[in-house]
Amino acid sequence: MKKKIQLIEKEITAANSVVRISEDIDQNYKYLTGIAVLHHIGDSHNLRSCTIDGNEVLPKNFDVAFLQSNAGVAPKDRFFPLQEIANGAKIEIDFQDSPKEVIRYPYTLKIYLELSNE
Repeated sequence: MKKKIQLIEKEITAANSVVRISEDIDQNYKYLTGIAVLHHIGDSHNLRSCTIDGNEVLPKNFDVAFLQSNAGVAPKDRFFPLQEIANGAKIEIDFQDSPKEVIRYPYTLKIYLELSNE
């Protein structure tokens, strides 16, 4: 099984920022099989939207805490499972920062996409 982790990084400069992310998924992989967000940002943020080529992947205002894990979770279990057709499609995410957590700005939002051909 051919797998890859694609990293999307975006700088968040201020509290309450809404950041639009638009990235092409690696065209050498057929499926988006999982998504994860680095846990250091806290758990009070949300994805206002997450689509692939305009099709909703996660519901509006999806809580980022569902996409996070920590070092206590086995690496193979750190991704929120999905089964979406990728094939070089564009993923678009609107990320809503929330200052409920103690965070230093700016910080780098890291979103990991698990890609597969099976």
